[in-house]
Amino acid sequence: MLNYSELYDWFQNDITKPAVIRNGDTVDTIIRVPRDDDFDFVYYQRNYTGGGLSTSRGMSFCGIYNKLDGQLYDARNPLKGNLSDIDSGKSLMDIEEEFVGGVCGFIENVVDDDITHLRSPFFEDESYNERLEDFKEDAAFIARNMFLAGEAADELKYQCDYVLDRKNDDLMFRYLRYPSATVEEAATHYWQEHQDDILLELRKNEIIREKYRAIEAQKNNPLHKQRAIMAAVKESGAKTVNVTIIKGGEEYSFKYNADKLSRYANNSYDTWDMSSKDKQGFEERFGKWSSFSPEDITSISYRGKTLYDADTFLPIEPEDIEIENDESEDDAEGFTMSM
Repeated sequence: MLNYSELYDWFQNDITKPAVIRNGDTVDTIIRVPRDDDFDFVYYQRNYTGGGLSTSRGMSFCGIYNKLDGQLYDARNPLKGNLSDIDSGKSLMDIEEEFVGGVCGFIENVVDDDITHLRSPFFEDESYNERLEDFKEDAAFIARNMFLAGEAADELKYQCDYVLDRKNDDLMFRYLRYPSATVEEAATHYWQEHQDDILLELRKNEIIREKYRAIEAQKNNPLHKQRAIMAAVKESGAKTVNVTIIKGGEEYSFKYNADKLSRYANNSYDTWDMSSKDKQGFEERFGKWSSFSPEDITSISYRGKTLYDADTFLPIEPEDIEIENDESEDDAEGFTMSM
């Protein structure tokens, strides 16, 4: 009979006979089934009557032992928590995510947000420009949301969308054997098959940046005020704030839900989050179904402290980056890639 601390020797010395662990009348019988020369599947059977293996009970999977690094993967009860020195702490899902992250990181490093690293006949395809033209409306929406969220245009980077199409145990075991080589092989294959997609994403990001910088350059764009309002209210941590507006030449002050002001508004805020009294006063002045916009707001305060004042508001200065014109078709043909 062994205890769980003695299982270290059982694993590391490649003992083939079952390990038997007794705790009172509870007996765990643990066996290893070789997958190949480097990996063993580990199973166990629990008997509550003090006996050994029983034909009336099945075996349950409880881990994968990697002889190459001496680590246990995908550990489950009763091994999980009892073998901290050799438990990798990684499930098969963790290994898959690590592998996918490695492939995406490899591709992103090669691309490096530089379109000159690619060569693709897609430049000459009419559908290429059509798809980019169709994307411009979405790009404006994405740029708007980035600007309101306080993100910078240069934070927009290419993100690889590599995924495992299906569960592939052979690939995962190969990754555990040769992590770097397996990642590079998968990344190379993805690169060869998806350059058109990568190229399109880089061009889309360029369009988003152009839309973003256009917003920055428009000092009178109401999005500048909305961004300032969102940031100020969010940073305050308030749940309710005091808002003063001037709408149609008439001033009105009321309490308003801070969360609504700190999130995106479709150019206006409704009255649903006002108190009954404030809502009634608002509707008497501006009409039953009226709303107010960021441009109507003159001040926002919380506990006597001014969070936003339209009179002292200054729009965000645009980044010191020139907006380049699209490359010509002749220039595009000179792009190359290496990998």
